[in-house]
Amino acid sequence: MQFKTLDGIFTTMATDHSKKETHPFKEYFLQFLMLFLAVVLGAIGENYREQYTSEVVERNMERETLQAMANDLNTDMINLDRSIKNKEEKEVLAKKLIENINSKDISNHTKDIYYCARVMTTREAFSASEGAVTQLQNSGGYSMIKSKKIIEQINKYHYIKEKIYKLNDTEEHILIQYRIAASKIFNASIFSSMLNAKEFKNYKYYIKPLENNVDLFSYNPALINEFAFWVSSANGNQSSNRAQMMLLRDQAKELIASIQQHLNQP
Repeated sequence: MQFKTLDGIFTTMATDHSKKETHPFKEYFLQFLMLFLAVVLGAIGENYREQYTSEVVERNMERETLQAMANDLNTDMINLDRSIKNKEEKEVLAKKLIENINSKDISNHTKDIYYCARVMTTREAFSASEGAVTQLQNSGGYSMIKSKKIIEQINKYHYIKEKIYKLNDTEEHILIQYRIAASKIFNASIFSSMLNAKEFKNYKYYIKPLENNVDLFSYNPALINEFAFWVSSANGNQSSNRAQMMLLRDQAKELIASIQQHLNQP
């Protein structure tokens, strides 16, 4: 018969207790590891989902904004075509006006002089559509647009547009002086009678040409020369503006093509 000492009994009990604790520790560690991995993988998945959702939203905003810009550009092209045509017509009238008012038999051309001079007082300033631009500004500028080519084309479009706006302002200043000069040689009552939006709605600018030659208010050569100067100035500004409008129209076509190509990409 073998007997264990008291120290031996305690040692044996401690060893048995240690063996019993080993298995639950592994389970706890495994559970902790699984929980940790679940949290980490969940965080990674949520971050990926948020990033994917953000990219989808941003992509959709980009597509909507660019499509709106393409629509605005199409509207601008329609308005540009109309403005370019009007300025071409005014250029013809301006040349005819200068030729007739400087002719020796000026009294035989006054009905044409009155009409050309009256049309030259009208102003049709081009103004671009700003809906998509406003939307871009509200969305943080051009940061959502991924194509550098489109951004460069947009900046070029705005640069030419601003040049047109400056020419519009110059045109307004010239027309002020033009109207002052015109008031010195034309009969104001006749000028007034030629324009009637209700009765002359079938005429260009609602201005009806005179049927017969009528006298000018003044045939003073100095006043006629002053008026001819401002006609020439107005015509020069119109020509410069028309040239810029043609550039802007070409730029709009290129920008629309780039936008459509970008939108067609998967």
